[in-house]
Amino acid sequence: MSRPAVAPALADLRSQYGAATVQAAVAERPDIGRLLFGGRDAADLLHRLSTNAIKDLAPGHGTATVFTTNKGRILDLVTLHRIDAGLLALGAAARTPALKEWVDRYTFREEVTIADWSASHRTLGLFGPRAFAHAARLWGSAAGTLPLHHVLRVEAGGVAAWLVRALPLAGDGYLLTAVAEEWDAVRGAVLAAEGGAAGDRPVEVGPECVEILRVVAGLPDHPHELNDEHNPWEARLQDAISLDKGCYVGQEVIARLNTYKKVAKQLVRIAVPGMVPAPGSAVHSGDERIGVVTSAVGIPDGSGRCVALAYVRDEDAVPGRGITILQAGSPIPASIEGLAR
Repeated sequence: MSRPAVAPALADLRSQYGAATVQAAVAERPDIGRLLFGGRDAADLLHRLSTNAIKDLAPGHGTATVFTTNKGRILDLVTLHRIDAGLLALGAAARTPALKEWVDRYTFREEVTIADWSASHRTLGLFGPRAFAHAARLWGSAAGTLPLHHVLRVEAGGVAAWLVRALPLAGDGYLLTAVAEEWDAVRGAVLAAEGGAAGDRPVEVGPECVEILRVVAGLPDHPHELNDEHNPWEARLQDAISLDKGCYVGQEVIARLNTYKKVAKQLVRIAVPGMVPAPGSAVHSGDERIGVVTSAVGIPDGSGRCVALAYVRDEDAVPGRGITILQAGSPIPASIEGLAR
């Protein structure tokens, strides 16, 4: 089925944000990349190349993991999901070629295949406080109660798709991946939320709204927070790290940082009243520079609130601490809300 020549106009940003935070929202996620790893050695190889335990993932299960450099720096954060065809990897679209090349580099005699789903498939996000109810309505109770990162084969508009329980935006989150050629049917089925009242259907939102919800939720993203300048501990990715598994690329550095309490920075959420600071702006405590802003958004609810993410020194990552952000040399008073994620 072809894509419509003209997409329907979205509601204004304030309406989108209101719907996403009160009801539920749907958004295509072109920022998410897709790779399918197959072959009998795929799970074992990915286990040896990333931070979490992969090789024993059961069908339908999934987990977050980080691919790191030899120095323990972040290459990409991905979620891996065991489906019938292999391991579906969802990560940053901009990092998909680099991730594929990285795995290829470490593949020698292993029986591993890599299929790039960047063009052949698309991913839709369903999120907000009512996302759970809509998922259960569309795909049954198994979808509504799906554990984090686990995956379920479903149908949307008569099209086979893979549903993943994702990190929450505005309260809850799902990602639905399906073939691109049947995208209109998939998108239409989710927006209609068959069986729901007209006023209880998800609202379609754009990428700007998704970015606002991401920053408010404190979720790091490539390239702002996830890049080769930082390690997984700094980015608050502890749930994607196993301290019990064997060796993997970067493992020695990551283990040492944890064992000897050498994590120098932490990713935090910052409340900034009245002004959206530019990424790269310095964060100060008194006269001392303690960090840098990585992402910042204004909240489109009429409150004038702004939220930012920033890496700051570990000892300064204290909720309620007053700080100053230097925007083009001018000080902006702000405060640390808490650790990200």
